[in-house]
Amino acid sequence: MTLALARSETTKLLTARPLWILALVTVLGTWPMAWTNAVSSAGLELDDPRLFSAEPVPIEYQGFEMAGFGGVLILAFAAVWAGSEYGSGRQIRTTLLATPQRMRVFVVKAALLAVTVAVIGFLTMWGTVVITHLGAETGVDPWALTPAIWANIGGVTLAWSLAALIVFAVGTLARTAILPLVLITPLVVGIGDFLAGFWEGAKYLPVVAGAALYGDPTSGILLTPVLGGLVQAGWAVLLLSAAALVFVRRDL
Repeated sequence: MTLALARSETTKLLTARPLWILALVTVLGTWPMAWTNAVSSAGLELDDPRLFSAEPVPIEYQGFEMAGFGGVLILAFAAVWAGSEYGSGRQIRTTLLATPQRMRVFVVKAALLAVTVAVIGFLTMWGTVVITHLGAETGVDPWALTPAIWANIGGVTLAWSLAALIVFAVGTLARTAILPLVLITPLVVGIGDFLAGFWEGAKYLPVVAGAALYGDPTSGILLTPVLGGLVQAGWAVLLLSAAALVFVRRDL
């Protein structure tokens, strides 16, 4: 039955046009932005004031500023996946009639989301980093990235997957795509970094903590990568547990 449920949920995901529009825009929108950013900085010194940041950016972190743009779209992807069952058609009723084991439904939906976002995240950031080093002529062979760069690509992939699960949990609790977007998206678009600049506790907010998995630690506003990953994973486990409990017990 689990296999049949997985096939059913995969079919939903593959046939949901808004989801795949968001997935394509995440990948194909981030790459050209990375190219434009890279070629405009080619030949400039790392501390040139014409760059977005006059502070030298370590080579292993170049290109990862694009993670903010893609991260917003990933949050939207997860929110739509969480809220789509509760739209005007109330598809959740059909889903649970076909598979009454609610916990199984919840786990399969969450797992499918995590795997899909991981694939999108890897493709997006691998392409972005390759394009950055090609366009900016940084001296790094884009086809033979260093272990530190690969670690940061993996960090984005993990951070996006955990953020998507957090959004999915909040969306399931609220039975809408709107609330998680309102609560979490501002943390991606700069407010999280702004808060972390003067409030130590903001470093432990879900998306801000996750940024430590791929962000430059010398910025002074991030946790260590290990601690950041543990904090974001803790948020995901806590919220998913709450969402699963509510999903199993509440009336439709």
